[in-house]
Amino acid sequence: MYMGTEFPPEHVADPAAASELARATESSAPVLVVSGGISLGAYQAGFISTLVRFWSVARRDGGAGLGDPTPRVWTGASAGAVNALLGGLASCDPAFEQPQWSPEESLFWTVWVKQLDLEMLLPQDDPDRSNHLFSAPHMELTLAEIEKEAKTKRFRPDCSFAFGLTVTNLRGRDVPFGWGGPDSKAELTRVTEKLVVQVMTRGDGTLTARLPFTKGASSATAPYLALEQEARVHYPALGAPPSDEEGGQPVSLKNLLLTPQASGAFPLAFPPVEVDVSFFDEVQWGPKQSLKLVDGGFLNNNPLDLAVRLGARWVDEGGAGFNRSRFPVVYLDQDVVDWTWKPRDAPREGSLSPLEETYFQHVGNLMTAARDSVVLDTLEHDANLSGRIKIPRRGTVLPSEYQFAMMGFFDRRFRQHDFYRGMQDAIRFLSTQLTSTRAVESLVPRVPGQMLDRREQDIRDVLGISSGGFRCVVDGACEDVADGVELGKLRDATDALTRTAKAKKLKHGDVDDLLEALGEVGYEYGEGVMGVAKATGTRSDLLPVRVRVGTAFHDLVSHQKSGLRIALRPAGAAFLDDWLTYTPPRHAFTVHASRQRGVGVGWEKPLSSTAYEERREGGVSDRSELRLGVAVSAFGVRDMDRLVPNETRLRLVTLGTYADFVSDMDGFGGRVKGLQGGPYVRLRAGLGASGSYLRNPEEFSFLVPEARLGVDVAELVGLRLSVPLYLVKKSEDGWHHGTPKIFKETGLGVEVLITRW
Repeated sequence: MYMGTEFPPEHVADPAAASELARATESSAPVLVVSGGISLGAYQAGFISTLVRFWSVARRDGGAGLGDPTPRVWTGASAGAVNALLGGLASCDPAFEQPQWSPEESLFWTVWVKQLDLEMLLPQDDPDRSNHLFSAPHMELTLAEIEKEAKTKRFRPDCSFAFGLTVTNLRGRDVPFGWGGPDSKAELTRVTEKLVVQVMTRGDGTLTARLPFTKGASSATAPYLALEQEARVHYPALGAPPSDEEGGQPVSLKNLLLTPQASGAFPLAFPPVEVDVSFFDEVQWGPKQSLKLVDGGFLNNNPLDLAVRLGARWVDEGGAGFNRSRFPVVYLDQDVVDWTWKPRDAPREGSLSPLEETYFQHVGNLMTAARDSVVLDTLEHDANLSGRIKIPRRGTVLPSEYQFAMMGFFDRRFRQHDFYRGMQDAIRFLSTQLTSTRAVESLVPRVPGQMLDRREQDIRDVLGISSGGFRCVVDGACEDVADGVELGKLRDATDALTRTAKAKKLKHGDVDDLLEALGEVGYEYGEGVMGVAKATGTRSDLLPVRVRVGTAFHDLVSHQKSGLRIALRPAGAAFLDDWLTYTPPRHAFTVHASRQRGVGVGWEKPLSSTAYEERREGGVSDRSELRLGVAVSAFGVRDMDRLVPNETRLRLVTLGTYADFVSDMDGFGGRVKGLQGGPYVRLRAGLGASGSYLRNPEEFSFLVPEARLGVDVAELVGLRLSVPLYLVKKSEDGWHHGTPKIFKETGLGVEVLITRW
């Protein structure tokens, strides 16, 4: 067990002064920064609730000299904004001070485990699915649950914390830049807004909230947030504009709860959220505006800058336990892991075009760097700040981190497992990076030579966790635990993936690895969108999700105008094929035209039993299928049997049927270089038969069989080449058969597909 300080200032030459600064940091309550995480919010919830539980017990049992060790500042973005608010409320909740603690009875569990299944997020019917996929009413119901508890629960009297989050204003606003005369001023465009309030409890335990005060305000009552007058332009007022220059106006609980909903409103997933705000220009507050806000994690997913500023502006005259100049920072980003991912395969030489090789393959790095730049700028401003930041490291591969961190929505047990893993990592965090803080030392004094696992057990004893599910996931003690068999299998699967990851043999985000691990342990999916079914180890497990998401996407596209609708349908199908699992279309209507057949319509349907998805090396899949179709056309022409100029025969009507083998969109499993990674192109090869009624003279003609070749682009348009192999016809002088005139009967046409998935 490490016996030194975890907070050494690296840029202080005087050892005594550095030691004093470290002691001051260890004695102060921290501030919390929580990143966006989508369904990994369940992991965050388990982690944060465990920290709050420990700090609450320390406040209860740590003695008068400890003060209040709970954070005074909570900031977050997207899912982290929801958990930051839940963390602040939990720090004021007497339930976290009870002798025994059941995490399943907390609001964290209600919000993140009980209510976030994809079946609820993506209902079959949503009449307003015009600019989003997920259900807006579901998020509103979730926040109503928080509002209900906030209104009915009695919190600790005189509890208070600052709450800040980021949101994105797609319209943007102009922020004045520069001082002095008009010649020295300009305007900057801002899209990331930082909304800040102070949440507190009254003497009777009810909850209230207010805006920050202006620094020096005579009406301010400690504790409070104090912003410099010049900073008002950067922090919009939530709700109506302040009635005077001092600030501190009340904020309604309803308006407050809209802010984490807005911060988590990821575009296309959720609709923008309308929030009332007021902006300060150079001289005064403007009128209240109703802005439609979306996810705050676009450009500031880890609002460290906001946490540091709010901590420095927290005024608590005589308040014990928080040092606003030396507070530690808990920086929770679940993507910081305790291993190194296996690097992705480099593109084969010559497989990328020049623009892809130069720029496009690096777009992801640029987006990540753009968000990280805010954190880096904050660290650059204060060289000693890094020494006060403690970053937990995730110790286990989680089901929720797959599929853009949305996998947790697919199965409730995934979120349950990840919640308990968050608790486990919080215990490790308290035993290591926070072990020298006064709160931990007061309850679990360090013993020289003590092993880490012994210290972790001591902290677990202090926490008093009453949860069979936690013991199942963390200790493997799943006997007599409700749903313990399947929870234990899920634990075994993630433990196996974690061992592979720590051996540097696991790629980040490859869902096939997770599915294979679930199949190997014989996991059975729980009730919900996945259905109660055994894991097969393949992407066929994801078909129920594909159907649910595909239906929602179809509804979304149907609300768009025709031009965008035409482009979105095949693009969405291709995305779902890659993101979840390939599924054949239900059917396709066709409109075709050729010289030989004329103009006609048709219908084709894939035989789903012939479609398969075989995972191959290099991250590509083989998705092929057999399609059966029929077609009818009219007014085609056929040249006369003798080459007489301008003499043709009219095909009044042609009936045809065919069976086409359709290639996968990766170019035969990646084997055809020109198609791999290219547009949504699929090749066809098959056999068909057709019969025509001709005139001048009258004749019935049957081409049985016909060899077919074709190519489809984006399931929208295709070219078809039909070559006859044998001819049977009935003329005035009887039946005839034999080899047809290939040149005359071969047809080349264009086909438009109206595909339904």
